[in-house]
Amino acid sequence: MIDNGVTDGEQLCRYLNHRLLAPAPWERLASALELTGRATQLVDFYRQLTAVTLSGRIVVAGKSLADRLGIDDPAFRKEFTVLLRDYVGIPSRFLDELFRFSQRAVNAALEPFRKSVQDQMLAWAMRVHPNCYMCGVALNFEKREELSSYTCEHVWPRSYGGNSTIDNLLPACRMCNEKKKANFATWVMPSVQALNLGLAPSDDRLQEIHGSYKFAIHYRTAQELAIRERLTLKNAFLKLGPWEDVRIRDVDDVVDIFNIENHAIS
Repeated sequence: MIDNGVTDGEQLCRYLNHRLLAPAPWERLASALELTGRATQLVDFYRQLTAVTLSGRIVVAGKSLADRLGIDDPAFRKEFTVLLRDYVGIPSRFLDELFRFSQRAVNAALEPFRKSVQDQMLAWAMRVHPNCYMCGVALNFEKREELSSYTCEHVWPRSYGGNSTIDNLLPACRMCNEKKKANFATWVMPSVQALNLGLAPSDDRLQEIHGSYKFAIHYRTAQELAIRERLTLKNAFLKLGPWEDVRIRDVDDVVDIFNIENHAIS
């Protein structure tokens, strides 16, 4: 996962990944997975899935408490801390620090999506980026109900603590935003483990891959680019461009999510 996330939700996820999950026996897990031929990729998959799932669980719980108590009520901190300790299972030594990250992420999930920011993004998209950042289709700025209609996409979802700020927004078509990207915070969230196409599937079969898988490949490549060049996810997506046709990396290997790509940059 990238370490230079711009949203409070990404910072929470980074904290969980580096502080809570760092002592976990990932090297032993990698050894246990050697027979899969995908040990490195699977360890990355499981670690990201753990951090993102825990982040989402914390933010959703915090939102529920904030709706009932108000996030500035002293009772919020007390109940939230109890929940983190007794139900999420956070060790006591991490509670104070984790509460600060969690509270900011909950605030981000609750903050309104200001019209001024929406208008700024719309103007930028019409002037500079009139295509969906995922599939590349020309965006329809006139009608709201078309599959190609313009939507303002949160790169890191609001429900995971994604701020409604310019650095976390990109133009997307309605189809990709609702059906392909959905509410996924990262590439590990679609059921990527279910994609197994065997040996040498036809080009037609590759292009029939569901859009959520195309998003997963797209996001994984953007994440790799962001880590390599120290970019934010938004800037990595902009540099990467929309996805291309799906193609096989190693034609002699079984085709699964780790053996396909849809970008020239990898």
